[in-house]
Amino acid sequence: MSSLKARESQLSNRLLLALPRPEHERLLPYFELVRLTPGRILYDVGDTVRHAYFPRSGMISLLSITQDGRTVEVGMVGNEGMIGLPTVLRCNVVPYQVMVQFAGNALRISANALKAQMSRNTQLQEILLCYTHALLIQIAQSAACNRFHTVEGRLCRWLLVSHDRLTTDTLPLTQEFLSHMLGVPRTSVTAVARLLQEQGLIRYRRGKIIVLNRARLEIHSCECYRLVRNEIEQFLVA
Repeated sequence: MSSLKARESQLSNRLLLALPRPEHERLLPYFELVRLTPGRILYDVGDTVRHAYFPRSGMISLLSITQDGRTVEVGMVGNEGMIGLPTVLRCNVVPYQVMVQFAGNALRISANALKAQMSRNTQLQEILLCYTHALLIQIAQSAACNRFHTVEGRLCRWLLVSHDRLTTDTLPLTQEFLSHMLGVPRTSVTAVARLLQEQGLIRYRRGKIIVLNRARLEIHSCECYRLVRNEIEQFLVA
């Protein structure tokens, strides 16, 4: 990958970059640039999709929430993806909560405009359907991961995905936040984070986790990280 292309992939949405440049540029007038602030709820369960978001930076979480308020993350979306898949599938209702985790910005397009462009542009439709398939694999893999994999493997996976999306070694993460995302007690996250720090993989400071050894994090991660990453990379040209 050229340095210019690598720079573009960090500052733009990779799904849109995967389109031929004339098609990419033709779509841009339909978008508006919006700021993504941490904690912002883009969609709640049962909401109607009125806009789709193509993140250029930051990270967005898909959260499954029980009736008693417990949460667990089932998917993560950065500049490799989009928010608003019910539009792609010609549906209207969001089945999970969509919340901004890390600050960034996104290109927003109305659901009606996106559906119209998909009808006219088979390449856009194909790319979005491929991404839909990849995200469904991520959600399905999350179910197996949450049930069968260790907290250590899951935490390493979460750190790797965050590291990919933010392209920085310093991640603004608290142990309390991670316990909510992983659906485990905070004491479990504390114990694993301490172990990873003792092994020299990370350094933990209040509200921040610094990645020190990414290669070893990948060794300690469960296989879900590699499976989902490879699925996305199969169809993205960036």
